[in-house]
Amino acid sequence: MQLRNQQSATESYAKLASKNTNSYLVDVRSSQEWQNDGVADLSNNQEKVILCEWRRYPSMELNEDFFSKLTEKLILSKVDDLYFICAAGVRSQEAADFTDRRLKDLDFSIRCINIFDGFNGNTNSFFNLKKSNGWKASGLPCCQLKQPINKN
Repeated sequence: MQLRNQQSATESYAKLASKNTNSYLVDVRSSQEWQNDGVADLSNNQEKVILCEWRRYPSMELNEDFFSKLTEKLILSKVDDLYFICAAGVRSQEAADFTDRRLKDLDFSIRCINIFDGFNGNTNSFFNLKKSNGWKASGLPCCQLKQPINKN
C-alpha cells in the first residue's frame, strides 16, 4: 500500500466544492454504509460524487467490477483528480492505489488521492491528542440518500 497523495477531508472538500475543477469524490463504502451514514453533499456539484463499492456488503469481498463501474461514470480524458473516501481511510487507500495503477496502465495521469480520515473519521490517539476528524466530524456537508440503492 502506497502512502502518498493523502489529504484530509477538509482539504479535499475545498478542492471538490470548487466549480473550476475536474475533480470527483469516489465514495467506496458499501451501499449499507451509504444508506445508514449518508453521503457527502457537494450541493450544486452532486454529479461529482460517485458511489462505487470497493468491497461488497456483507461479505466484504473485493468488487471485481469496481474499475469498470467507476470508469463508465467518467470521461477519463476530462478528469484531473479522483478523491477516494471510505469510513476511516483504509479501503479508500486500497481503491486509490488500485485505480492509480490501472489508470497508469491506460496512460492516464489522473491523481488518485486518499482522504485519510474518511467519512466517519478516526480518533487520533498519537500523543494522546484524541482529536476526532473525518468528513462528518469536520462539519462538512452530508445528506441521507433519498432512495435505496438498487443493486445490479
